Amino acid sequence: MKKVLIITYYWPPSGGPGVQRVLKFAKYLPQFGWMPIILTVEKGNYPDYDKSLMNEIPNGTKVYKTKSFEPFEIYKSMTGRTGSDRIPTFELNKKNRLSAVEKLSRWLRANVFIPDAKIGWTRHIESEGLKIIEEEKPDIILSSSPPHSLQIGAMKLAQKSGVKWVADFRDPWTNAFWQKDLKRSGFALSKDRKMEHDVLFNADKVVAVSSTIASMFEIIASNKTRVITNGFDPEDFQTAKVKRDKFTITYTGTLGESQKIDNFINAINGLNDSIKNEIEINFFGSFHPSILSLQDKCRNINFYNSIPHDRAVPEIINSDILLLVIPYAKENKGILTGKLFEYMATGNFILGIGPVSGEAASILNESGSGNMFDYGDDLGEIILSKFNEWKNGIGFSADKEKINRYSRINTTSQLINVFEELI
Repeated sequence: MKKVLIITYYWPPSGGPGVQRVLKFAKYLPQFGWMPIILTVEKGNYPDYDKSLMNEIPNGTKVYKTKSFEPFEIYKSMTGRTGSDRIPTFELNKKNRLSAVEKLSRWLRANVFIPDAKIGWTRHIESEGLKIIEEEKPDIILSSSPPHSLQIGAMKLAQKSGVKWVADFRDPWTNAFWQKDLKRSGFALSKDRKMEHDVLFNADKVVAVSSTIASMFEIIASNKTRVITNGFDPEDFQTAKVKRDKFTITYTGTLGESQKIDNFINAINGLNDSIKNEIEINFFGSFHPSILSLQDKCRNINFYNSIPHDRAVPEIINSDILLLVIPYAKENKGILTGKLFEYMATGNFILGIGPVSGEAASILNESGSGNMFDYGDDLGEIILSKFNEWKNGIGFSADKEKINRYSRINTTSQLINVFEELI
């Protein structure tokens, strides 16, 4: 059996979308004759924790954990947080209402910790990785980011060991929309761009989760960039749907300030009271204060903290509309979250708010899984239509064959093809 050394910061007990891609690769790689070996951090600083994912690590998987310097611990102490407090991603990117300490911390993050605040792990990747390679003799190195700093460690490891290296990107690097909020010096931005260039130039293969992200990299990594989207695990979606007493709309995951849902709120408020009394809206995750304040405008919405993946799946299965919100930003057409594909796996209608010419919209249209609406579009008609179908017992139907293209088994098969191109 061939071996692949997978370098990832997010690994159980980390929760959230970042861990799912690598965890599912590790689950299905053995079916294709590849043994995953994991290199991760000993004590990661994660936005979410999900201990239930520990049960999904394949039996016999070797997991190596290293130390890492975590600047977020300093940030917590400066802002009066305890060691167990979580820091939502949106908090580190918000523009307004920052204290002097938070402003300083934010500036340090943008201009000192380049490319990101996980840069302290890089040297441990290199030193521990060389020991692992000597012992395990992997055929391939796969590094998955963000955090993009781990790609620096993977690059050095590949150069010193001579092992072929695939750099996997779940997000853009210097062109990411959230980078625009950071007040970076010219030196910091130049250094970050050079790091990105070096990684893309030196990687043997570059994988991205969307065509838009891939196109950002192809200028440097021409002829070696591949697209492998996120996906869903069929084994997670074998539970039959249970019809609830109320028409249920569900959102899961982080909802930041740039994820605009004003037209959704207006649409719900525009329904007559008899219909609103039969609608339940549940948001599970981490929410920017501006989002939480919307509850004053729409009493139908219930906000809940993040829940483990094995509890989130039944919630989306037993819903009637699944809300997908793409951040309102210039470079948002290539945003393809893992949530989209898990939503699709339920067979429920997906109501998307985002770029109507983006990749998420294209996948929704192709699979018949739902519709994408622009941020200012009126959503009242589509919500009322789906409510009436629910009321009359009319089910929603999507193209299962096209949805199954995005199973984690198929995406792992695509990854294997990339490996085979190299060896």
